[in-house]
Amino acid sequence: MKKIYIIFVLIVVVVAFLGVYSKHMTPAGQQGQGKLVTGTDKETFSGTITAVDTSCFVDATCSVTVDGKKVILEQGRMLATTTPEVGRLIGVDSIGDLEKHIGDHANVYATTTPTGDYTIYGSAKYYVEVLKL
Repeated sequence: MKKIYIIFVLIVVVVAFLGVYSKHMTPAGQQGQGKLVTGTDKETFSGTITAVDTSCFVDATCSVTVDGKKVILEQGRMLATTTPEVGRLIGVDSIGDLEKHIGDHANVYATTTPTGDYTIYGSAKYYVEVLKL
């Protein structure tokens, strides 16, 4: 019984440490992508929101798809690296709110990634703007 208690306490301490540590990974209210942005290509496009992926809530990648173009918004806290500038979402309060806007129009200003996707990481000027028509 004592071994189980010790293991439980260790797990709680590790989870608490990761929770505190992850708060310092990206500035509050900003989405972080990490290493994917290496190019200087920038693009502005508009279209319909066709999909939303909120996997960053479980340490994967969050993205929104606009007319077939995947725009990476955030990488999970365990995988995130420090990058000085991050774009923003306009017209919604959070990534989770994007799911309510599938079918709505969006404007995007982002950069390309080496994998051929887009990301708002790399400049505070990048954005995904959800238009409520």
